Amino acid sequence: MRLRRLFCAVSAAAVAGSFLIGASPFVFAQSAAETIRVAISQNEPEVNLKVHGRFTVKSLETGESLHTAGKLEQVAVRATAKGLFLGEQAFAVPGVRVESQRDAAINVNGRHLRGAIEIVRRPNNMLQVVNAVPLEDYLRGVLSKEAPDYWPKEALRAIAIAARTYAVYQRLTKASEAFDVRADVFSQDYGGKSSEKLATTRAVKDTAGLIIVYQGKSFPAFYHSTCGGKTEHGRVMGKFNLPPLAGNVVCRYCSASPFFSWQRRLTRADVSWALRKNPQGAVGRVLSMEVSKRTPTGRVEQTVIVGTERTVRLTGYELRALFGFERIRSPLLTISEMNDDFILDGHGWGHGVGLCQWGAAELARRGMTAAEILAYYYRGAELVQLSALGDQLAPITGE
Repeated sequence: MRLRRLFCAVSAAAVAGSFLIGASPFVFAQSAAETIRVAISQNEPEVNLKVHGRFTVKSLETGESLHTAGKLEQVAVRATAKGLFLGEQAFAVPGVRVESQRDAAINVNGRHLRGAIEIVRRPNNMLQVVNAVPLEDYLRGVLSKEAPDYWPKEALRAIAIAARTYAVYQRLTKASEAFDVRADVFSQDYGGKSSEKLATTRAVKDTAGLIIVYQGKSFPAFYHSTCGGKTEHGRVMGKFNLPPLAGNVVCRYCSASPFFSWQRRLTRADVSWALRKNPQGAVGRVLSMEVSKRTPTGRVEQTVIVGTERTVRLTGYELRALFGFERIRSPLLTISEMNDDFILDGHGWGHGVGLCQWGAAELARRGMTAAEILAYYYRGAELVQLSALGDQLAPITGE
C-alpha cells in the first residue's frame, strides 16, 4: 500500500512535486516537537557531571532557581538522605534540573548531551539521570547509533522516520512515568551529541517532523537489525494487533547481513549455571532442552528445559535474556543436541517486528525511496507531518 503524505504549510509546488522524501523542504513547527525524556543512568551511586558555560540548577519539584554559575568543572554527583551533592555544593531537594545556555554543553559520564539534565534521588541513595531533549535533537543521537552512516540515504531516512514514530508513541504513553525511553537497545540506542554523524544527522533533518500513523493514531514503529527472512507479529512486543505490525512480511533482502545466520554452542553446564539466576530457580543437571512452541513465522515462543530437579519453560525473549541478547541474537532458531552440547542454529538479530534495517538498506540500494521502504514493512500505515496533527494525535492502546 502506498503511503500518503500529509503536508503542513507547504507550497502547492511542493505538493505537486516528487514523492521522494527530501525532494522538497518540509515545514516543521518547533513548537509541535515534544521533549523526549531519555533515561541515561538508573540506580547508580554516583555520576560525573560537567557543564561547559553558564548554567542554572533548578528544583525539579518547584522550578525554583537554586544556583547559577559561569561553568562547572567535572564533579561527582551523589545522593544523601537530605538531598543531592554536586561536588561540594549541597541541594536539599530530591531532584534537580541542570540547564545550560549553550547547546550540547552538558557532559554526563563523558557523554556530551543536548537539552537539559534531570537528576533524581532514588531509594537507597541511588541516582536516576534523565536527559530532557527536543525530539529532533534526540533523533540525531539515535540514528547515528542505530544505523551505519555509510548506508544509502533512503534507508537512513526510513529508519529516521521509524525511530521518530517510536519516540513519539513512547512520549504519548509514558507521560505519567519518570522517563519515556532508555538510552540503550531496550528502547533505542542513544549516544547524544557525542555520537552524531553528518550523514545520519542529514537524514533526520531531511525527514524532520515526519512519522507514520495507523488510522490517524500513533503506534510503536518497532524495528530491528536483521529479520532473517520474515518479519514477526507485533503481539510478541505487547498488545499490538494491527496491520502495520502484523508481520509475515517476506524479506530476502537482509541476506547480506553478517547476522543473517549464526550458531552458538551451549554445554549442559552452561545452561545449568545460567538457570541458577533464573527466577524459577535451578533445575539441577540439565537433561534436555528443546523448542516446544513456535510463532507462525517460526520463532521460538516457548522452550522447555528439563533438569533432574525441575522443568523450566522459557519464552523466546526469556531464553535470549538468560544467555545474553548478543549471544542469542534472535528467537528464530533451532536447538539440536551434539554429544554433551546444545547447538543453536539461528537467523537474524532482534525481535523481528517491524522494519528490518539490513533489508531496508538493500531495498534502498535497489532504488526504493524511504516512503516505499516504510510501506513495504508497515502495511497500511500513513506518512504524516507531526505538526499537522497538533493535539489530535493519540496513541493506539490495547488490541
